[in-house]
Amino acid sequence: MMTTVPPDEALEKFLSRGDDAMVGEFRVDVASGRWTWSDTLYRIYGFEPGEVLPTADLLLAHSHPDDREHTRDVLDEAQCTDHPFAMIHRIVDAHGKGHVVATVGKGECDDQDRVTELNGYMLDLSHSVRDLAAQEADASIQAASRSRRDIEQAKGVLMMVLGVDDDGAFDILKRLSNDTNTPLRTLAGWLMTSARQAEKPSRETVIAFLTGLRSGHVPEAADKEPA
Repeated sequence: MMTTVPPDEALEKFLSRGDDAMVGEFRVDVASGRWTWSDTLYRIYGFEPGEVLPTADLLLAHSHPDDREHTRDVLDEAQCTDHPFAMIHRIVDAHGKGHVVATVGKGECDDQDRVTELNGYMLDLSHSVRDLAAQEADASIQAASRSRRDIEQAKGVLMMVLGVDDDGAFDILKRLSNDTNTPLRTLAGWLMTSARQAEKPSRETVIAFLTGLRSGHVPEAADKEPA
């Protein structure tokens, strides 16, 4: 899950988001190792403001085990250079709840180019990730629904014009799908496109269509997968 993102664009991009994402701030005094968190950052980690003393060890303890080593490496490197840094990683809050977060920041140097403090932000992306997952799930469900609809309609056409039963119609579609290396839904969509063009499909027109597919011919009007 750990992802490093371009630091020069990360801060502006994350803070300009229009959703209700929580954005916390942090500051690290490099010499003393003292961390300062904003109230929102405490809440991202599942604490009330001031409930715990923020430290690097606390932050790493709440990192997802698979992301912990890289998080440590990024923080260590940030204390050696004033180059901006940014990463997307996972944390586990005080209640055991997982979050996907983006952390961006930059070191401040003294007149001898030594990093004296780190300043940055952490953005909780969990809602956005869940929304995206929900959208993808909805799209998959809708695609599956369309697939079932196309296949059922194609089976109905075959049953009507060829006089086969439900299983027989499905066997015809499966065999043709295997023989032509064409996804079943795509094949069913092509058949329905051909049937609609014929207005009243006959046994002859359907057999001609199926035979044409077996020989590698896809009718021009049916050469695209249905939306």
